Amino acid sequence: MKVKKTWFKLIVLFVILLSPALLYIGLTKGKHNLLILPVFGPKEASSSIVNNKTVVDTIYHTIPAFSFTDQNGTTVTEETIKEKIVVVEYFFSKCMGICPKMRTQLIRVQGHTEKMDDIILLSFTVDPENDTIEALNEYAQNAGAIKNRWHFLTGEKKALYGLARKGFFLGAQEGDKSLGEEAFLHSDKFVLIDKEKRIRGYYTGTDIDDVDRLIDDIKLLKASEFIPRKSKSS
Repeated sequence: MKVKKTWFKLIVLFVILLSPALLYIGLTKGKHNLLILPVFGPKEASSSIVNNKTVVDTIYHTIPAFSFTDQNGTTVTEETIKEKIVVVEYFFSKCMGICPKMRTQLIRVQGHTEKMDDIILLSFTVDPENDTIEALNEYAQNAGAIKNRWHFLTGEKKALYGLARKGFFLGAQEGDKSLGEEAFLHSDKFVLIDKEKRIRGYYTGTDIDDVDRLIDDIKLLKASEFIPRKSKSS
């Protein structure tokens, strides 16, 4: 009887240890044919001498330092997303164009990642003059945003737009104010950031299939933590 129990424990331990690898394989063979997520943005080569040999490494673009305020009056910085997988979007609360559709899709993303403690959603406004903390708080409540998991951010317009263009490589600008609700122009893309603050994917925030791909890629990033692989650059 003791022998059987010992074998049973060994089998259970083996399955537990093998599960991350099986999950990774399963995700890489999924319907979206995911293998290794690319790293987006500029990159540069860096060389160093190791054991009298020249070793060339690649330095990838990473998200720069930032500081904004969320819907709860909390300061959110690059330290907030340390060791987190992040999904980013730009929006404004009075937008009646693509923003409601994008919000619906981010609600889906939040639902699929609700039990993952290392996932954060960041929604940056392009209209900080009107998107006050109070306005963002109401918007967040309507979206069912989970506190400390989905941050709606406001701050200085120059900093918000600068981070969009130089940090995430997204379009964000102020348009013709006479257009009222459509006076601001911003990308319809969601951006996936890994735990090393590198850009790993862009997804159309109004496209259900593309957001499904985002959800798959989040799972792939998490699974790949157990099996270090060198990513292809883009």
